[in-house]
Amino acid sequence: MDPNRLTQKSSESLHDAQTKALRFGHPEVDTEHLLLSLIDQADGVVPRLLTQVNADAGQLRKELEVDLERRPRVSGPGVPPGQVAVTQQLSRLLDDAAQEADRLKDEYVSVEHLVLAMLALGPATSAGRLLQQ
Repeated sequence: MDPNRLTQKSSESLHDAQTKALRFGHPEVDTEHLLLSLIDQADGVVPRLLTQVNADAGQLRKELEVDLERRPRVSGPGVPPGQVAVTQQLSRLLDDAAQEADRLKDEYVSVEHLVLAMLALGPATSAGRLLQQ
């Protein structure tokens, strides 16, 4: 996917997801990091959507953090500082979000497209499963 097609909020959430992956000590940024960053956007779409469907954003955040805490951490002298790769799953999600934007005839990939792509993944990822719940 062309990163120039991302809206400012989508781009910010991806950057924040990378930061979260680094804080967790993960060598890769994944869909769950992205969902966590979307939940943390105080003025973002996702917190409002969760409120509208009577979902507990705090509980969702806790469940995501538990999932991320279980993942292996990488540290030590052999780890390049500040470098995080993108998982295949997240790359696929970004492509699916771009296809969703195309389907809806939107020029840019917004947070809404990212969420729709996560929901479409369903139980294939923790993020999709938790969103569906």
